[in-house]
Amino acid sequence: MDAILLAAGQSSRLGPDTDKQLYRINNKPLVIYSAERLLANDSIDRLVIVGSDGSMEELQLIFQEFNLIDVCDFVLGGSERQESVRNSLAAIESDRVLLHEGARPVISASLIERVLTPDTACVTPTVPVPFTVAIGETSMDGELDRSLLHNVQLPQAFDTQILVEAHERALSEGSSATDDSALVFRLGYPVKFVEGELTNIKVTYPNDLLLIEKVLNE
Repeated sequence: MDAILLAAGQSSRLGPDTDKQLYRINNKPLVIYSAERLLANDSIDRLVIVGSDGSMEELQLIFQEFNLIDVCDFVLGGSERQESVRNSLAAIESDRVLLHEGARPVISASLIERVLTPDTACVTPTVPVPFTVAIGETSMDGELDRSLLHNVQLPQAFDTQILVEAHERALSEGSSATDDSALVFRLGYPVKFVEGELTNIKVTYPNDLLLIEKVLNE
């Protein structure tokens, strides 16, 4: 099975021109933590690494440094996340595909297995939203039932052809989504939730790096 590993994004919140997935903890880039944990699963034997024009050469050198280059193909990402995923799908050879982010290095073997086990159009891990959510711009217009809200995580598993179809539809309609499961859902396919993990942190803010370093060193 192929897995897509997104590593093209930069984070303005971490500082100018910061490739967060290349940040090193214990001299290992975050993207390598993610890659090694994916490849530790027996179902995954190939990675499609999505990089930016400015980081592609460094990504290839890093995967060579950690002896993973032979199981990887590299694809140039787009200006937006959705375009990067769409570009990567052209390189996928398996009937099902796992989608993950280099900036989420703390994924357990059991989480990956939970995502891979169901054979449905889309499987995504979620965790409960632990706070109250209100609707409105500058004042409160309504509230949402917290018990029905889910914080969506990666990795996600997809039927490859359905994910391709979802991206083709979005491109033709000029629509976008911050999450690929939403594109699949819009086509009328089921999106199955499985239990996520609170430690499955995505690096967004500087403090996230401190939390991830603590978890990785436990």
